[in-house]
Amino acid sequence: MDKFEQLKEDYRKLEQLTAGFAGSEKEFQHYTEECAVRIWGKNNTYEEDYAKALEAITGKSYTQQQVETVMDSFKGKVQGPDVPRFFKNMAGSDKETASFISGFNSLLVALAEINGDFTLEEANEVQRIMYTFYKTGKSSGYNGLLSPVFGAMDELLGSVAGFTGHSGSGSGGSGANGSGPIYTGPVSDGLDPSKDPLMSSLDDFQKELEELAKKKPKGGPKEFEEEVKTEVKEPETPRSEEELNKLIAEMDELIGMENIKSDVRSLMNFIKIAKLREERGMSKTKMSYHLVFTGNPGTGKTTIARLIASLYYQIGVLPKGQMVEVDRSGLVAGYVGQTAIKTQKVIQEAMGGVLFIDEAYALADNQEGSFGAEAIETILKAMEDHRDELVVIVAGYTELMHKFIDSNPGLSSRFNKYFEFKDYTGEELLGIFKSFCKKNGYKIDEETEIMLRTKFDAMYEARDENFGNARMVRNIFEKAIGVQADRLAALEEVSDEQLQLITPEDLEGPCNEYGQYK
Repeated sequence: MDKFEQLKEDYRKLEQLTAGFAGSEKEFQHYTEECAVRIWGKNNTYEEDYAKALEAITGKSYTQQQVETVMDSFKGKVQGPDVPRFFKNMAGSDKETASFISGFNSLLVALAEINGDFTLEEANEVQRIMYTFYKTGKSSGYNGLLSPVFGAMDELLGSVAGFTGHSGSGSGGSGANGSGPIYTGPVSDGLDPSKDPLMSSLDDFQKELEELAKKKPKGGPKEFEEEVKTEVKEPETPRSEEELNKLIAEMDELIGMENIKSDVRSLMNFIKIAKLREERGMSKTKMSYHLVFTGNPGTGKTTIARLIASLYYQIGVLPKGQMVEVDRSGLVAGYVGQTAIKTQKVIQEAMGGVLFIDEAYALADNQEGSFGAEAIETILKAMEDHRDELVVIVAGYTELMHKFIDSNPGLSSRFNKYFEFKDYTGEELLGIFKSFCKKNGYKIDEETEIMLRTKFDAMYEARDENFGNARMVRNIFEKAIGVQADRLAALEEVSDEQLQLITPEDLEGPCNEYGQYK
């Protein structure tokens, strides 16, 4: 599905949400057209994709002159457009409103970047438009699902100087509920950060966009897109059976995780056979490469995700094979309109490889707002649009991850393969400790090994959902070598053997700290 077909599909979904309100069809169409040309009007260049985007939404043809004329008419306007009338009625239905707000914001972002370029001016205009919905939704007595959508903005924007969008204020046009213009910033550069608390609170985001804008060549968005493409580096490791075998051997050397190793081998074998069938003209086997990792912290989920990213590259599933690791904080912003942008940036970094989302269940946490739902929808769309370029692996506690996948039909349809990471046994924890010693130039004697085996066995038997596994072992190792350093520093002479040896004395305190017993 190309970008115009996807745009058309996204618009139709929103159209269905508005269908129950009188006169909404034409009103929504005209409103979307106006928002699109307002956003594009912030640029100085007409793009052929603009007319195609309008045609995808409306089904009508547009000439370059028509689009340019309307774009020019909005270039100097600072006031956001009035929200469509049907939205004021819709705002009484929290579920529909939350879905509409999230979807319409994503649609505006898609329109802004339809030509492959997303500028600071366009971002400001998207923000301006979304703020008008905030004001209308707030005055309509939103609650429940809608409250998280706008709750964070409400506290920030309540009565801050510089906004004249409150009822009865301002002049020269009517905003939501008969208010005046919402923004009072200068026309020359969009919003005035000194008067706009929302955008000034996003300084880091704006600086990034400004830096991108400086890199943009005079030739326009298309040249900029081509320039960026030339900077993308090809994977340094060549594809070969030898490299694939090295990765499998690397996996085999990992301590424990026998069920995971078996699952990975089965997955690789299935992919190999599926590709062989396709090469020989047989029917193509449909399969999803996206994965769900479940288990407690420290069980090797991130390590295996990196390994799978490389394996997917070597076997030809992915064109690059890098892994981008992120959690909720790396995807979700605190304001309407910013989450989709932040999430899309991460997706672009992961394109060609694996996007690994740790503690992914946190995206469905409604207590902090529905911005997580916006991130989920953005990721699902990218998974659909870039099936051959992006693999997503989500990870977290077993029970929470099952609830997370079941919470959204889009997730359950795309994630159908689970890898269950079991807790490490006491013997495996001891092996991990020894591997840390070997890697860092330390060693333990027989007495220390017996002591550690006893401690780790007891920790394993007393474990709960907070059991740290390999992460806990690493912390114990790091604390132990700190204790050893303090002990040796008090000696007048220190031998090479003493510098390397970790003793029971060094381990007693660190082990008891994590052992849930004294």
